[in-house]
Amino acid sequence: MKKAILAVLSVAVLLAIMIVPAVAGKSWFGGTKEQQPEEGTGSPPPSWDTQDGGDLPENTPEIPGDTEDIQLPWADAEGAGEISVSSMTSSAASLTANTGTASVITMNSSNSKVEIEKPGTYIITGYCQNGNIKVKKGIPGVVLILRDLTLTSTEGAAVSCGKQSVVKIVIEGNVTLCDAEDPDDEYSSDSEIADAFDGAAIKVRDGADVCITGDGTLTIDAASCKNGIKSGDDPSTVLVIDGDLTINISADNDAINAAYDLSILSGTLNITAGDDAIHADRILTVGSYTGEGPEISIERCTEGLEGAVVDLFGGKGTINATDDALNATDKNKVYSGELTVAINITGGEWTIYSRGDGLDSNGDINITGGNTEINSSYNGGEAGIDYEGSFYVADGTLNNNGGISFDSGTGGMPGNGMGPGGNRPDGGGSPGGGGQGGDGGNFPGDGGNFPGDSGNKPGERPGGSGGGFPGGGPGNPGGGSGGPGGGQPVPPGGQNADSGFSPDPDM
Repeated sequence: MKKAILAVLSVAVLLAIMIVPAVAGKSWFGGTKEQQPEEGTGSPPPSWDTQDGGDLPENTPEIPGDTEDIQLPWADAEGAGEISVSSMTSSAASLTANTGTASVITMNSSNSKVEIEKPGTYIITGYCQNGNIKVKKGIPGVVLILRDLTLTSTEGAAVSCGKQSVVKIVIEGNVTLCDAEDPDDEYSSDSEIADAFDGAAIKVRDGADVCITGDGTLTIDAASCKNGIKSGDDPSTVLVIDGDLTINISADNDAINAAYDLSILSGTLNITAGDDAIHADRILTVGSYTGEGPEISIERCTEGLEGAVVDLFGGKGTINATDDALNATDKNKVYSGELTVAINITGGEWTIYSRGDGLDSNGDINITGGNTEINSSYNGGEAGIDYEGSFYVADGTLNNNGGISFDSGTGGMPGNGMGPGGNRPDGGGSPGGGGQGGDGGNFPGDGGNFPGDSGNKPGERPGGSGGGFPGGGPGNPGGGSGGPGGGQPVPPGGQNADSGFSPDPDM
């Protein structure tokens, strides 16, 4: 059970803590080096020694631009939890269009079905009220240039990429794709009808490698059916969005739903969704290690960005959510054994408005850069920040206009208390803390009443003189002497007069 701290900050809590020195031999890709398979036994996420700043190994995912002097944003984050990063790479992204030999196809009522059965470049344009484009199974090297195309499909996805196909979708001009399938078909007693249901305007089937790019505007209408873009759950499935394009999506369910990993590296996305705005079952990556990234505007959704791991490396976003804005969860416990469930923010500017939790992690929260502002309710167990593992903040700014909810047996914020006992997970904060309370701490308190009384509750985060967090009396069962924590004291906050949800007034 989670325990809510019954204190609400009436002003933004500003946390700006410098990154502490690196720990040699630590892998921030999820798991220590000892947990990585030996060479030749599989394709594990890359790892390296961070002692010298984290040199990139040969199998690191490709990073756009000059990477010679790149310092990975978490390389020196000693107190952070394990940070899992997708090792997904796209062969489709490197495909080059050959417009000189391209096949030009105009879609209309008499030419409504387009099937791609061999590699090559295809320029597709026109207006069609009931048709679709299908790249057949196992076809590599396909470049689809969608140029000023309006396409509606009542039978399957408007664009579908078959299993094990490799497809680069290039958006030029104004392109509109509409999924007009009957949503009841998904549950039809006729297996042929149910199997033909795609529930998305763009469908990426299992094992396909698809990159969506270009410099045009893609409008996806899935408001009467289900998802805007949907990809399969095979581990070899690749879905990447990268380019100067603008994508506008309205969806009845999820705007973008990846059943494995999803990377959104650049572009502009404007989203309205009935459920998740952007979802990946495993790892959701937003932006690149350089700190660059997309601009994401989510006008309405239930949950905003969701995955077992949510990595925000760069970009800019505003999220209006009726539930959790950022949500790290492995709902079916499929990936928890191979990665650390977490929200990891290393860069970008993120503004959150939520009726539920602003940041909700069933594991850790690591913030080592960027600017994050949370505006959320604090009632009924919902809070600005909600986590079950550990909460680490270093370089970067966090403005939390909500409360904090956490599991009682975990490590916490870096504090400035010192003393015996209290090591994570049974007592103090991360990396130090516990023992006798320090002066000030990171959260307001008053004489040790936040949340305990002089450390008499085993495994809690007791307060100390001046309300330190972690601070307090000896942890139980302890675990060594707590080192000095990081962080700056923050002035006490009063009661929040308005804990209700207020959406972005500009949206």
